[in-house]
Amino acid sequence: MVAESDVITLQMECTLFFENNPYAIETSNGLSKRLGRSQQVTEQALNRLAEMSILEKNGQGIRAIYRYKAPYIQTEVDLNAYD
Repeated sequence: MVAESDVITLQMECTLFFENNPYAIETSNGLSKRLGRSQQVTEQALNRLAEMSILEKNGQGIRAIYRYKAPYIQTEVDLNAYD
């Protein structure tokens, strides 16, 4: 059984990894080796991040590939739209 706190901590680590490497494409196995964590917990954390739309997941199971989904940031506001 995996402790919930371990999964949450790993979610933060995975998020930081992908934010710092926005063009990275990783499997749960590859990322678990990079972070020094178990593949099972890493896959669980990655799946949660995909459910929250922080990561994009392509494929299923051990062959699934994850990548960062950069958040949409609006840089301009049309103030005339609110008249």
